[in-house]
Amino acid sequence: MPFSADDVDIAAYADLREACLSIGFLPSFRHGILLDVAMTAPEDEAAVAAIRGATHQEVRRFGVGRPDFERAVQALEDSLRRSRAAPEVEGGPGAPEAWDTATKTAREVAFELVRLAFENGASDLLLDDQENWMEVAVKLAGEKEILPPVDRAFAPGLLRAFKEIAGLSTHTSTVWQSGFASVPVSSRRADLRIEITPTVHGESLVARLQDRQLQLDRMRRLPFTDPLQLRIACACLRQRQGLIIATGPTGHGKTTTLYSCLGQLDRSTLNIRTLEDPVEFTIPWITQIPVGAGTGRSFSEGLKSLLRQAPHVILIGEIRDQAVAQTCIEAVDTGHLILATLHTRDAVGAISRLLDLGVTARQVSGALSLVIGQRLVKRLCPQCRRPVPPDGLQASHFEAYALPVPDVLHVPGGCPECAGRGERGLAPIFEFLHVAGGSELEEEIARAGRDGFGEHAFRARWLELGGSPLVREGLRLAAAGQVAYGEVLKYERTPPDC
Repeated sequence: MPFSADDVDIAAYADLREACLSIGFLPSFRHGILLDVAMTAPEDEAAVAAIRGATHQEVRRFGVGRPDFERAVQALEDSLRRSRAAPEVEGGPGAPEAWDTATKTAREVAFELVRLAFENGASDLLLDDQENWMEVAVKLAGEKEILPPVDRAFAPGLLRAFKEIAGLSTHTSTVWQSGFASVPVSSRRADLRIEITPTVHGESLVARLQDRQLQLDRMRRLPFTDPLQLRIACACLRQRQGLIIATGPTGHGKTTTLYSCLGQLDRSTLNIRTLEDPVEFTIPWITQIPVGAGTGRSFSEGLKSLLRQAPHVILIGEIRDQAVAQTCIEAVDTGHLILATLHTRDAVGAISRLLDLGVTARQVSGALSLVIGQRLVKRLCPQCRRPVPPDGLQASHFEAYALPVPDVLHVPGGCPECAGRGERGLAPIFEFLHVAGGSELEEEIARAGRDGFGEHAFRARWLELGGSPLVREGLRLAAAGQVAYGEVLKYERTPPDC
């Protein structure tokens, strides 16, 4: 079949490059345990076994002509060379080939690490002592990206610098420590929440990064660009009672979304309070209460106390157990607007999770107003994104979600503006499960018992009634050229050819 470099999953090729060149295959599609590969000799079982051994994935192979295969390899190698050779923009986000530990102090290197992570929009900076080096990484859109390591001899001084910045003890490496720091980055400040943990090789540091001024600016408006989602969110926030839940993995902006919701409320007439473990960042006009380790207060105890303080609106950092879930439902029944986060895979999964926590189906249907499922995905660099025509598989994926097939999709390129990454910044994707009073969805939930809620059947009914899941919303962004098609597939439960 016809084949070119445009048919190759670039990220998969970069990860598997050595195996590709030594065994002789090119990855065209990678999702979960599934790997589609192009080979000039797909009947070679020994080669297929070697691919399985190298990737630990289930391999599906198809044959391509050797000239097409070799041209694709050449184009991919040329692209990688151009990316590596791309000049770094002064003050830009590109990481150096190695950290300057010879002429810079540990504190200066610490500030450089924070600057790099902050300017890239990373949610976390990670430092992990290994046997012979210190691993350095950042989390972008929930994914770990490895940066150049730090020499093992320099690592203790680097960790000590972070401890000093956060006001932590520098005399021990065998206890858990938590602290906060604020580091200047250009004209802004990076607020850090630092967690240090003892490990088998030394210590591990995770610093959650926040731009407080940016977060306060984001609170001025809701992050939803879809007109229907915006109308639903505004309608739910106008209600004086109800439960609004944001769900999704750690580091995908759930708390930021709920803070933005608080920003739309009239603080002059509403008593607004939060319970958080820990407080993500301080807001000047809201009473924020830390709970959890080191405070002597749990979410459950804090919420019960808070309800005696006559609040109108309460933000709960996370619904973790039955006591908190039950108290949230009871608070809605007594006339409160509750905003909370919950860890589930998608919006529909929030209902199953509440039922698992012991809340009755009728209580859920009566209290729940809105579930917001969300993800952050890497946004394509507008300067170097490359248009490609959608193939048959991609076209069928759009059609399966009742979306028009776009004339072109886009894939990452690589230029100085994005430091050769092909991506710049993050784009949010939202799905809304709106349970309006008296709606069919409310009745569907109310009829279900704790063991009788059929999540798959409910999801199908939600889709019939106009629900738009994360993947569909992601496909719309892909059609608009904002994200790569491969980013959307990360959140597809079933690959489009299954």
